[in-house]
Amino acid sequence: MPVIQGSRGATVLVGMDGFVVGAQEVIDGELWLFVETTTDVTGCPSCGTRAVGHGRSRTAVRDLPVAGRPTVLAWSKRRWRCSDPDCPMGTWSEATGEIAPRAVLTERARRRLAEMVNIDGAPIAAAAAVFGVGWHTANQAVADHTDCHIDDEGRLDGVRAIGVDEKRFLNATPTRRTVFTTQIVDLDHNRLLDVIEGRSRDVLDRWLAHRGDDWCHQIRLATLDPSAGYRAALEQHLPQATLVVDHFHAIRLANRAIDECRRRVQNHTLGHRGHKRDPLYRARRVLLTGYERLTPERFEWMQSLLATGDPDGEVSACFIAKELLRDVFAAADEAHARRRMITFYLWCADAETPELTRLAGTVSRWAEQIFAYHTSGGASNGRVENTHMLAEKTRRTAHGFTNPTNYRRRLLGRYGIKWHTQPTARIRGRQPRFIA
Repeated sequence: MPVIQGSRGATVLVGMDGFVVGAQEVIDGELWLFVETTTDVTGCPSCGTRAVGHGRSRTAVRDLPVAGRPTVLAWSKRRWRCSDPDCPMGTWSEATGEIAPRAVLTERARRRLAEMVNIDGAPIAAAAAVFGVGWHTANQAVADHTDCHIDDEGRLDGVRAIGVDEKRFLNATPTRRTVFTTQIVDLDHNRLLDVIEGRSRDVLDRWLAHRGDDWCHQIRLATLDPSAGYRAALEQHLPQATLVVDHFHAIRLANRAIDECRRRVQNHTLGHRGHKRDPLYRARRVLLTGYERLTPERFEWMQSLLATGDPDGEVSACFIAKELLRDVFAAADEAHARRRMITFYLWCADAETPELTRLAGTVSRWAEQIFAYHTSGGASNGRVENTHMLAEKTRRTAHGFTNPTNYRRRLLGRYGIKWHTQPTARIRGRQPRFIA
């Protein structure tokens, strides 16, 4: 493509104040715009004396694509020299806020790259490939445009209800155990507040202490899984908050008791782990299904398997205990739930099954937090689990993380910050019903 001298239209298209496009050319499929500043007169930054020209140097930086074509700005950068021989300044290069010194991307390109990661959800490697830069360059651009928003204390204003739960960060390897993080979610606005490395009382305690007493006293509701460490930290720092055990995690305790009892009975009766033709192994999924979701045929099939593989009825007792605990959450109000909880306790005591004894003991320690499910209007960790699902999607898209700082930045930039984006208006509205 021939070089076009003095392209005014290209200057307007670039839209960078203080720059003019002198020529444009397509090189290897990329659009190269040869630009320079319009500054003709400048003063010495040291003494203020009028500077004189001292040659030029060319700097190539990536810019936003033009009509989908990768674009490079070849900036013919002026060098200046102080005319005062006594001035220690000597020579210097002109600078602009649009292009940082020694940068390979313009500032607006770095901002767009960060938006591709934080708003569009693209992995850093994919965003870096769009602009033809390395991963570390792209990651630094994301950090520069995201960390200032993460560190803004005003981001956590207006929070009244939080959900706390653990999330796996790194899978176990032969030399390392599974690494977990603690995620805190704003339940009212479905927004991720923070990601903390670890899942103990200490990590949550330090995070709440850093927020301060004024912030903690504003929290009126906190949901959690049955974790003693989380509970101790929340009770210490959130004296005004109502703690609610998530019903999903509570029922999961009962499902775990069913699995443990089924494996124990399996080994006791047959002397080996479950095989695909063993009755208890075949019933493992249906035992975890809610009673109302079972068809009569499916329920009879489950009973026939239990009659064969559960001679003492221990697994059946665990299944009934799970349904009784589900009835506690399905109660009409708190008083009704307390009556149903008594039925649950009596059944576990009469069953004389070790798994149900442990389950009843755990439930009794969290009974008040379970009853708070009704007083809080059915609060749950559903939005926390939704955030976990989105975080796992981000982790898989990025092919995993190993750096907790990058992991936290990616999740908060994607799900913890409300970015102001320009809405796209419809070109055509609703068609008129009648056309004259």
